[in-house]
Parts: sequence; C-alpha cells; structure tokens
Amino acid sequence: MVEQCLNRLSHIAYRSLHIKGLKPNEFVMTCIEVDSRWRWLVDQLMPDADWQEWRDRGAEPVALGSSTWRVCELLIEILPELKNQLLETPGEGRVKLVALDEGGATVYEIEPLPELLN
Repeated sequence: MVEQCLNRLSHIAYRSLHIKGLKPNEFVMTCIEVDSRWRWLVDQLMPDADWQEWRDRGAEPVALGSSTWRVCELLIEILPELKNQLLETPGEGRVKLVALDEGGATVYEIEPLPELLN
C-alpha cells in the first residue's frame, strides 16, 4: 500500500514543510486503508471524503495526507508497542509516515520531494 502511494506522500510532505511551513516534529504523514479497523480515524481526519467513487472504479480506497503530531500520541494508546517509533523525531531531511491497514501499523521515515515523479 505504501509503495503504491509513496510518490504522492513524499510530495504532500514537501508541501507541508515548504508551503505550510511546518517542522518535521509538528506533523505526520498518514496512509490509511479506508475499509479497515482504522475507519474511525479516517472519518476523523477526512470526515467528508467520498470513498465510494474509488470502490465504484474497482479500487480499494486509501486515505493519504498529513496530520498533526497528535495522531502519533493517539496511536500510542492503541499500539503501545510502537511508542518509541511513533514519538521519535524523524532524521535529518526526513518526515514520519504512519501506515495503517487491517493488519496493523508500520512507521516509516520518508524523504519529502518537491514534485511528483512519474
């Protein structure tokens, strides 16, 4: 899931840093399988999104975006085994990405990119 969305996520991360002016420890990128046990979080982060149009095209909807660091703090309550990874400040030139699907959660660090690559 992340591999398919990585290009877009890297571009969103770049915009968060360079257009919104956020620091890497102020936001986290999210990649969430919409039709999973994480639907409640998708609904909080993107309350008015129409996911049915994706399903109608035969695709599994995936919610991509950036959110406040608070998402990491919230996830620690559900996934205490990932506490260190979730709270760790990303390395130089990187931003944190949390991927959530039916199987659980994975924490990554990604490189922000100024433009989408084909």
